[in-house]
Amino acid sequence: MSMKIKVPTFEEFRSHDGLHYRNLWKEVGDRWFCPSCKRSKYEIMRWAKRFPNRPNAFWGWVAPLHKHHDHSAPYMSSHGRFPMTTICDQCNSSDGAAKRKLKLPKDFSFSPQEIGCFVKATPHGKHEIDYELAKAIYDSLNT
Repeated sequence: MSMKIKVPTFEEFRSHDGLHYRNLWKEVGDRWFCPSCKRSKYEIMRWAKRFPNRPNAFWGWVAPLHKHHDHSAPYMSSHGRFPMTTICDQCNSSDGAAKRKLKLPKDFSFSPQEIGCFVKATPHGKHEIDYELAKAIYDSLNT
């Protein structure tokens, strides 16, 4: 049984201030889309419980963005397999989840394009991860 996904109104999208990722939210502009999962800035917005482990938890719109980088290179470095790239929270989390489940080295990072190959994105929802494909991608890089 699948849960119905809540979709933000245009007004809710326009009024979203970016929360703790405010500067990055403004920096990418309204035409931005995640280079990994190809969802638009509007489509990455999810209805989620904010501060779920606190007594003052509440529901609200979230759409975190992250500067994804190659963990084998120094942060903010131009070295590594790929340049630092802004991606959505679900793609960034999928990178970490795949690395943990597959027990990959902590200093390894999937590129934004590689992440896009092993995630199935849903507008306003969470990603599904194809761990077998993530492993195949990792193995192809280390042969």
